[in-house]
Amino acid sequence: MRMYENFGSDERIIHVCVNTDCAMRGSEAVRDRLRAVVDESDSDLEVNDYVCFAACEQGPNLLIEHSRAFYSEVTPQDAEAIVEHAEGGDPVAAIDRSSSFIARKIFNMLDAGFKPGDLSLSSDT
Repeated sequence: MRMYENFGSDERIIHVCVNTDCAMRGSEAVRDRLRAVVDESDSDLEVNDYVCFAACEQGPNLLIEHSRAFYSEVTPQDAEAIVEHAEGGDPVAAIDRSSSFIARKIFNMLDAGFKPGDLSLSSDT
């Protein structure tokens, strides 16, 4: 059992870092593929841009808010499995960093109602 398993959010959002380092590593392609998968599946998930999770050296990074999942080194090929996890399936073990120090800090900020870097006003959502 994960430390933060009982603190899930009701917001069904996947936040994808699109800051410079993650973007140079392909995060915008990851975001676009996630949005396509969500659209194809008629899911009610949102896929939003996020400024930075402070894990740049591991990017592209994303967070599934309601599942308390943090992923690093994500590729567009991971999109289907990530959406499956967001819909209640198993985590994507190869890229799951949910137990990492940085993930714990991010979850603490979310629990406090603080969403640094949130760009939910993206016109593509």
